[in-house]
Amino acid sequence: MKYAIISDIHANPAALERVLADAERCGAEKVVCAGDVVGYGPDPVGAIRILRERGIPTVMGNHDAAVVGWCDTDGMIGSAREGTERHRR
Repeated sequence: MKYAIISDIHANPAALERVLADAERCGAEKVVCAGDVVGYGPDPVGAIRILRERGIPTVMGNHDAAVVGWCDTDGMIGSAREGTERHRR
């Protein structure tokens, strides 16, 4: 089975759709997401929706964990911290 392992979507559903289309063109039979679905980008809900609708297994990255309060943002650079804190709202 051919897998596509993706990560670091960072709330960019348009880019996620392009990556998923490319994975399909390359013959990937299964996609797995290694986290960081949120942070930085403008549309965390859109990115999450795509992953859920397609049933893509996803593990939590540090940005995802920070949004739900499971870790702090102290070690993140400024723009990452700002995006993560914005997505908490």
